[in-house]
Amino acid sequence: MALWRISVKRSESVNGVRLEKGMFVDMVTSSYFSNPLNYNPGENKPKINNLFMSKYGIDMLKKDLITVGHLEAEKIS
Repeated sequence: MALWRISVKRSESVNGVRLEKGMFVDMVTSSYFSNPLNYNPGENKPKINNLFMSKYGIDMLKKDLITVGHLEAEKIS
């Protein structure tokens, strides 16, 4: 098990959604070494979207914002 912090890389407006640098969510994964943005996207992208939706009210999956171009993942533990 690993804890990952997924955060917005830079402030920008994309497809009518405003992202601010510093917005983040924390996600627990079963894979210790695999970045959740790249590994198993069919399972991880909806989980990441639910976390952002719960915290910020942003549907990032609908706007196709769950990419390494917009987000970065850092393993915390």
